[in-house]
Amino acid sequence: MSLLQERPAPAHPPRLEGKEVLIGPDPSVCKVKGVMFGGRKQFLLDTLGEEGFIKLLAKLTPRTRGYAKTPLASSWCEFESLIELDRAIHEELKANYPNVLALIGAASAELGIGRVYKSLDSEELEKFLENNALFHNQYQKFGSVKFEKTPNGARMIYSAYPCYSPIFCGSAIGYFQESILRHGGANPTVTETKCQCHGDRTCTFELNWK
Repeated sequence: MSLLQERPAPAHPPRLEGKEVLIGPDPSVCKVKGVMFGGRKQFLLDTLGEEGFIKLLAKLTPRTRGYAKTPLASSWCEFESLIELDRAIHEELKANYPNVLALIGAASAELGIGRVYKSLDSEELEKFLENNALFHNQYQKFGSVKFEKTPNGARMIYSAYPCYSPIFCGSAIGYFQESILRHGGANPTVTETKCQCHGDRTCTFELNWK
């Protein structure tokens, strides 16, 4: 279970309105690494159990079902399939887990960072976020990321995305929250202040832990 899942759910679920582009002008570019499906599979098994996981898989298209059933960390998968899976998870679990999108993002962070927690080391956390930007193209074939230090934490700026979705942004918030928690932060706040789904040039996340 992620650290985020152990905390009280926020009072308001994420906003999911906004424009969505799932394929983009070049379908070969809008792809993500299969490792993103791995954290989601574990979250579903932990939350729904084996039987519930199989039932949810049956609602997916064959391609997405294959990615979710047998995630291959190093393979490239269509962004469209990731959003299809996340939307199905949201519909299945939003009644019991209003922040389920954040929880599946947290599951990815849990898988990537590991299960060892430590006292907050801002320098190490900043290095982790900086590496997220530096190695962005190892996990997505599209877009670019800029990391900036701020007085209260950090800012992550995503730009030049040919494909995007409010659902993807919702899971990103949970990824950042879990990342801060796993570095020892007690009360992280993550806010998306700009979003390409709403016509902005970037998706910008303000991360506060200080």
